[in-house]
Amino acid sequence: MTKKKAGQAKSVTRATARRLESKKATEKGSTSDQFQLCLPNEMWDKLAEAATANERSLNDEIIHRLTQSLERDGMQKKLSQHLKIQGDRLAKVEGEIAALVQQLRLKDE
Repeated sequence: MTKKKAGQAKSVTRATARRLESKKATEKGSTSDQFQLCLPNEMWDKLAEAATANERSLNDEIIHRLTQSLERDGMQKKLSQHLKIQGDRLAKVEGEIAALVQQLRLKDE
């Protein structure tokens, strides 16, 4: 019986959160696309806790975290490209050094 009550309390909390999200979106005059998102209970709870700690709505917390993730992806792509360019430069310099070493060996003979 206790388990059932705990589950009901969580449902009420989630239902309340959904109503608040809907109300905030309406108040902001949101024109963004909306869709239903199904999250595992544990993830939903962690996001709700983080939203509260960061003084954001659950929706704003999810958007913030997705934005950070996408920005990180962009930075990783740029870093990857930069490292490739530096690797190519290093390979070129190594080739030039090898050629110089070869020339010096030929002169010594």
